[in-house]
Amino acid sequence: MKKEIKVVYGLIYDDELNKRMGLNRFYHLNGDIETDADGNEIYICSRWNEETKQIEDVAERVDNLSVAFQKFIERYTQIVDCERNAKFIGVNLSELV
Repeated sequence: MKKEIKVVYGLIYDDELNKRMGLNRFYHLNGDIETDADGNEIYICSRWNEETKQIEDVAERVDNLSVAFQKFIERYTQIVDCERNAKFIGVNLSELV
């Protein structure tokens, strides 16, 4: 049986900031979604650590993330057998808040 993983992979365009100030801002989500022993969803992504010069995993409870990130994760988490099979999803911030 193939192992399935939950991933979130996409971009949120801050169209509200663009409307207000004419500035462009993007939020990129690219990580796994796991459930801890207490039933909390955890977002895990990799980041470059400038001090150690290595890539490290960073974990954060989904309910501690911004409302927009929470809604993106709720709506667009994909279950795949391999991360490279995840589809990239782009949305506007105004669709999430």
